[in-house]
Formats: sequence, structure tokens, C-alpha cells
Amino acid sequence: MGFVKQTGHFFFVWRDKLPVPLVLGMAGCARPRLVNWLLGLPLIVVGESLRIWALMHIGPKTRTREISAERLITSGPYSHCRNPLYLANFIKILGFMVVSGNPLFAAVAALFYLLEFATMIPYEEGFLAEKFPEAHKCYREAVPAFIPSLEANPRFAAEANFTLAEALQSEKRTFASTSLILVLVAFAAIFRKERAV
Repeated sequence: MGFVKQTGHFFFVWRDKLPVPLVLGMAGCARPRLVNWLLGLPLIVVGESLRIWALMHIGPKTRTREISAERLITSGPYSHCRNPLYLANFIKILGFMVVSGNPLFAAVAALFYLLEFATMIPYEEGFLAEKFPEAHKCYREAVPAFIPSLEANPRFAAEANFTLAEALQSEKRTFASTSLILVLVAFAAIFRKERAV
């Protein structure tokens, strides 16, 4: 197993636990001002909205620690780019970095997620290419990996496989963690401000 595949597998298995130190670091070093909240929160909302749209097509099985796929998902946001969940996470992370108001924290977080995405995306796409060789080859040639095309590729347009309610239900943990991060940052900033008075 090569470095990228091995590292991608590691990040995939532990993807929900590895950001915890970053979250604690963000709460400890955040220096948000009103402008940070005004610019960062819309990015978080946009990223989460894209996640929900993607989950209406891929479903709740993204929570597993084992990589799997019953079929190749190419509809909805997947007809604009092959990795909309990673794009959504990137937009949300960018929002958190803006909210933090700390350029050093933002740089550390950016390096962490650059390594994570640069290994997890090839790891997952390699798995899909092995499992669906012909279909994934056509899909890969027609749809960009990360930077979305503005128009959906008509070859892959289709209705959602899951309802909005199912997507929202599967995002309960993400909603909770997002809210907790924002509350921690807000309380840390208030506490720091009060101590400085």
C-alpha cells in the first residue's frame, strides 16, 4: 500500500476524531470580531447546505469507518463535481477559519486539511475506480474532481435517492458538532474579553 493510499485510509477511518485537537485549538486561540462572524457564518451555512444536498443523493452511509459503495453516485451535486461532500467540508472549514480571526490557526488548519483531502480523495476514487471501472472512467472523464462546473452534466442528472428529512436526520451529529464549535469559540472570546477588562 503506497503512502497516499495508506494515509488516505488512515484519514478516512479517523476522519471524525482527528479534527478534535483543531477544534480545541480554535476555541483556545480564536480572536473573532463581528466582521469575522459576518463573513464566516454564511460560508458555514453554504457548506452545510451543500452537504445536505449531497446526502440526499448519497445517503447516510457516509458515516461508516469501512469504505463501501453499492453503486456509483453521479446525480445532484455529483453531476457538478465528483467530491461535493469534500467541497462542502472545505467551505465549512474556511468559514470556521474566518470566524477564528486567527491567521496562524487558519494556516495550521489549512495544512491539516490539505493533507487530508490530498490523500482521502485519491483513496476513495481509487476504490470506486476498482469497483466500477468502466462507469467511473466515464464519470471521471466527464465531471471535474473538486472545482465544480456551473452546469450539471446532463449524462448524470437524476432525482435525489433520499428525502430532505432523511438527509437532515443523518446530519444530526454534524449539526451538533458545528453548533458546539461555534458556542465554544463565542464563550472563549467572551471569557478572554472579560479577563482583559
